[in-house]
Amino acid sequence: MKYVLKAHEMKAYDRDTSERIGIPSMVLMERAALAAVDVILRKRHMPGKVLIVAGMGNNGGDGLAIGRLLALKGVKVTFFMAGDLDRMSAETKAQADIIKNSGFSIQSNFEVKEYDMVIDALLGIGLSRNMEGVYLDVIEQINACGRRGAFILSVDIPSGICADNGKILGGAVRADLTVTFAFAKRGHLLYPGREYTKELVVKDIGITQQSFGEEPPGAFCYERGDAVRLLPKRRPDGNKGSFGKVLLLAGSRDMGGACILCGRSILKAGAGMVKIITCSCNREIMQNAVPEAMLYTFDEAPDKEQVQKSMDWADVVVAGPGMGTDQNAYLLIKYVLREGKNPIVLDADALNLLAAHEELRMLAAGYGAERMIITPHPGELVRLAKTHMEEYQNHRETLMLELAKELSCIVAAKDAVTMVAQAGRREIYINTSGNDGMAGAGSGDVLAGVIGGLLAQKQEAFDAACLGVYLHGLAGEEASVKEGRRGMTASDIIKNLPIVMREA
Repeated sequence: MKYVLKAHEMKAYDRDTSERIGIPSMVLMERAALAAVDVILRKRHMPGKVLIVAGMGNNGGDGLAIGRLLALKGVKVTFFMAGDLDRMSAETKAQADIIKNSGFSIQSNFEVKEYDMVIDALLGIGLSRNMEGVYLDVIEQINACGRRGAFILSVDIPSGICADNGKILGGAVRADLTVTFAFAKRGHLLYPGREYTKELVVKDIGITQQSFGEEPPGAFCYERGDAVRLLPKRRPDGNKGSFGKVLLLAGSRDMGGACILCGRSILKAGAGMVKIITCSCNREIMQNAVPEAMLYTFDEAPDKEQVQKSMDWADVVVAGPGMGTDQNAYLLIKYVLREGKNPIVLDADALNLLAAHEELRMLAAGYGAERMIITPHPGELVRLAKTHMEEYQNHRETLMLELAKELSCIVAAKDAVTMVAQAGRREIYINTSGNDGMAGAGSGDVLAGVIGGLLAQKQEAFDAACLGVYLHGLAGEEASVKEGRRGMTASDIIKNLPIVMREA
């Protein structure tokens, strides 16, 4: 697990490292410069001509120190500083003095030349409002250098990207490589910042978890090693009942595919058994496509006794994929939310029913934060939050947290970067796996199945949601290698689930 920070968290930990632990800020700055140079030398051949673009804050000081170290290795370095020189931080002023005392000059005009590399140390993580004037002009000049072939390296974060949410604040540097220090920032992982960051390298400079104190970071992400640790343990003497029984409510007329994808995913995630409740028109296709599944199918309406019997049998319920929003679907969801006692995953049409019926919403709110996971895509989240897409785009995390609190549940908010929040839990999960090839029909049905399959193996609900999202993304990455991002399908994600769970 890796922590993911907001700007104020990073600044607090940086300050604690200097003031309480006692590592001077200038030492941290020098370590940052050494770390960045090490990345440059490992990732690139020694550049011939480098432009340092530095601002007045400590990010600019990092850039000046990087340039000085490169110059000492024989690189031809041009130093440029933008902004009001009277507003330089103490550390950056000290670095500027070292540059001058070492015989180098610092320019105040951006020289348009051919550079092998441009190092963006203009603004750093402290930017919180839209830029204008000289800074926008400088960012455009940096990007122009990139278009002419220069390699763009951003120090800490591409200038112009908000470190807290990845938004572009007026304009932003398009980096080829971003070197950040101690911990990744949210703006590195959330779009559009993720696109502008491109390749991210996190380097240790001595700011550690010792500085968290009573204010640990509010977000985390997973690495492959975490998946091995978090996957449910398999009992060597287990049987199909030992690994969990999942009841799937899915599929309506002409929507059997969603049911198939979800049912297969439940089994591929490791659950021992699955039973599907669906309309009778899907019986034959289910028997052919998911022969491992048990079935209860109905003609006119589901029988309550049969539904209750199935619920008593199950360890986990997954509901929603392709089930429609007709009266039968409404009655099934109402019955499950009112009578159910096991963990439940609500997806797709189950969420549309919650958004449309206040009675179902109230039943969901009473189900329990440790027992209910919802997996809305942006449109579903907007409907559940009773808002509009612009509000979602501007305040996604806030809406997700408010919805988790209102419904007393776990929200896995699907998007290009999926985030997971739980009612009563301070930290959120930010996913780092997956790719745009997964943006296709059925991918969400697969995710609901994966989470349900993990839940059935007695995994804690929040962990199952986070791990399910991560494994789903890893399987998408594996599928894209084999099929290409344009050609892969949700079925390809399912096929690669066992592989990534074996190799994670």
